[in-house]
Amino acid sequence: MQEKAVMTFKRKVQEMKRDLILEEAGTLFVNEGYENMKISDLAKNAGVSVGAIYSMFGSKEALYNQFIIGLIEYYIDLMEQELENKTDPIEMLKIMVKIKFTAIVKNKNALKEVILHDPTFNLHVSSDEYNPLTQMHLYVSEKVMKPLLKSLNCSKNPMELFFLFDGITFGMAKYWIFAGGDLVSRVDEAVEMFIQLLKKDNS
Repeated sequence: MQEKAVMTFKRKVQEMKRDLILEEAGTLFVNEGYENMKISDLAKNAGVSVGAIYSMFGSKEALYNQFIIGLIEYYIDLMEQELENKTDPIEMLKIMVKIKFTAIVKNKNALKEVILHDPTFNLHVSSDEYNPLTQMHLYVSEKVMKPLLKSLNCSKNPMELFFLFDGITFGMAKYWIFAGGDLVSRVDEAVEMFIQLLKKDNS
């Protein structure tokens, strides 16, 4: 019994240490970007050894992926809260885009790698059906895209529609990283572009 309690305590300490490292890594990724973030700085800030970080996460890329997944989970929770009592698909699309664009602006340095240099990130991070991104795709397809298709009398697949919408919004974010400007102010424009594309395709 005592041995089991000791093991539980050790596991909790490890989980707390892992959470602390991820929190500190997130701050560095946001401030410095992926390329400039140094594991040695992270180790110093978190009060652990470089070896402990590699032992826990395996690599800088794996650490980064865990940070990104944590961000995704946070914004998925936020999106679900905001959409919970909404029924108008256009309003829901605008809420989703605002959350997405706000997240990208706030975490620009950290997300630049995903948006500009790794277009397959969403694919390999969402291949598992239990992955948060996959769950978000299914949720948005059912909650937003299905009623939108019904309102427009369109016969497309809701999941296909989601990925089309995702492509438009990420494309605008990618351009913003290159050109600058106010990304969040383009929420209505992104939704209107998507709706017009659907109407044109359905005519």
